[in-house]
Amino acid sequence: VRTTTSGNSASCNVPSNSTAPRNPRDRSLSTLSTMKKFVSRPPSNSRPCLWDALRSIEAGRSPVPHEILIVGSLPEPQEALPGAVRFLPCEGLGTGAMRNLAARNARGSILLFTDSDCIVDSGWIDRAASAVTGGHPFVAGGVRFPETNAWDLGDNLAIFYAVHVSRPAGPARGHIGTNNLAVRHNIFEALGGFNERLTVGEDWEFLDRARRAGHSVWFDPSFAVRHQSGHDSAAAVRAHARWYAEGYARLLNEGHLTGGRWRADGILGRIPGGAACWSAAKATTGVMRVLLPYPPFWRFLRGIPGAWLFYYTRRREVCRQLAARAD
Repeated sequence: VRTTTSGNSASCNVPSNSTAPRNPRDRSLSTLSTMKKFVSRPPSNSRPCLWDALRSIEAGRSPVPHEILIVGSLPEPQEALPGAVRFLPCEGLGTGAMRNLAARNARGSILLFTDSDCIVDSGWIDRAASAVTGGHPFVAGGVRFPETNAWDLGDNLAIFYAVHVSRPAGPARGHIGTNNLAVRHNIFEALGGFNERLTVGEDWEFLDRARRAGHSVWFDPSFAVRHQSGHDSAAAVRAHARWYAEGYARLLNEGHLTGGRWRADGILGRIPGGAACWSAAKATTGVMRVLLPYPPFWRFLRGIPGAWLFYYTRRREVCRQLAARAD
């Protein structure tokens, strides 16, 4: 398993590995853990740091041949890296570029992506390897929501509702992120990896490209992570939603997302009060669509304010950006 952690890295002078095995029956695995910004917050914060993620991976003691690769910068306080971990120091690269760097240096026939704000379940590596060797070249794993903070819970509910660990296995729906994604190394290379120009949504664009190339994306909750992004206040949720909106607008402008529904955002964004009313209506229907049809989510009712705020802020910011670019 190769764990690639992406952070805020400047130059990368790491030789790529050109001898990675490509046998489709090979279960050697490279875990790629993307290092997020702010991972060096104090331990009392609800967001785990890289070292917590690394310890959770190692605790699995998988018999599957694996390696862990970290790309980026190590958070403070630094700890000694175990022998199975390789660190690629990098500065100034975006998330997609760091994940691509990790993949180029990975020796495993399976790439298993996660993020440094994720704590993996026991048996995570074994089950991910089994899912991919079982006939699915792209497999999205399950996501557990943080339940210690209502804002962080709502933020996760708004984004990862389709891949919650309680969902049944089957074809993956909607946009899938890379905080828990297993993919065949050779297919990843054939598709050209992630689009390094994108700052948000490079994982959505990559998997959309895979689907257009004829590959199916499967969802398997048997290997899961707990995602604690630390968006534990209304201000943090709003900032996260604005960041998402910026990525949405760029994906739309570059033609990676299509659909007539987005035209309404640009039109209403130019009408006084239109964006606010439209965003509130869409946020309300979005929360209802996520919660009402799925009883296992009813226990997350206290996350509704966070989910609503995320949807509202994201939609309003998309309206603003599309209206500004149309003028």
